[in-house]
Amino acid sequence: MSIFRTNKALGICLAMAASLVFPALSLAASIQVPSMGIQTISEAMMRTRAGDTVLVDNGIYREHVLIAPGVTLMSRSQFGAIIDGTGRGTVVTMGKNTSISGIEVRNGTIGIFSNGAGNSITSCKIVKNWQTGIIAVRHLPKIEDNVIAFNRGSGFQGWDVRSTNATINHNSIAYNGNHGLAIGGTSEIIMENNVVAHNERFGLKILSDAERIQVSNNNFYRNLLSPRPIPTGNFSFDPAFMSPRTKMNFKSDPAQCCKAKGTDNEELGARLTY
Repeated sequence: MSIFRTNKALGICLAMAASLVFPALSLAASIQVPSMGIQTISEAMMRTRAGDTVLVDNGIYREHVLIAPGVTLMSRSQFGAIIDGTGRGTVVTMGKNTSISGIEVRNGTIGIFSNGAGNSITSCKIVKNWQTGIIAVRHLPKIEDNVIAFNRGSGFQGWDVRSTNATINHNSIAYNGNHGLAIGGTSEIIMENNVVAHNERFGLKILSDAERIQVSNNNFYRNLLSPRPIPTGNFSFDPAFMSPRTKMNFKSDPAQCCKAKGTDNEELGARLTY
């Protein structure tokens, strides 16, 4: 009897030790929208933890979404999932270390708002918002391969945005009702390989003390107000978008567009497949 008790106690001690040395692993999950009991993106976000992915089927989701910290929000197919802000508010608000990819964000006051570190906005359409497409404060998210167009305010606004590795890279920023990009405060960013065209004020407006901005290999074309001359190391030629107004196709027509390469030897603007 005493031996049984000793072995049992030893087993408990070993189990406790193992739980301290080898904590249970939290496996990342993929949550489908829609799925059983989940009809909206917001409902899915309530069930996430850091590391999870919310994968959204094609369709229009009329809601305002807060991406939970550490979570990735993705469309199952490029631009198939549309988040519609129904004409008011911020459509998507990003928590810290979050990502959004492949989604169309439209018809809000602001398309996407980001002020946390480690965020990423890639291969999205941010279009037809009543004010600004993307607003970033303090931390610059990775902004890459997006179409940011037809917003009534600026395409992108940043204030006190800084980053050691995130850049504004390979985006098509066009036909916005104010500036293509407006950057202020004590911002320090890299902007390269973008097409910034047909915006109704400046292509790039630098405000306040935002002087440490590296601008290279961008194409600034026919923005209503543009600095003269174009900053050294940048271009100004017709990007010859294929069908921007009717099909939201911002690829350049190879028969009409002057070819220039980015810092990575790829074509300028968003590298998307239509």
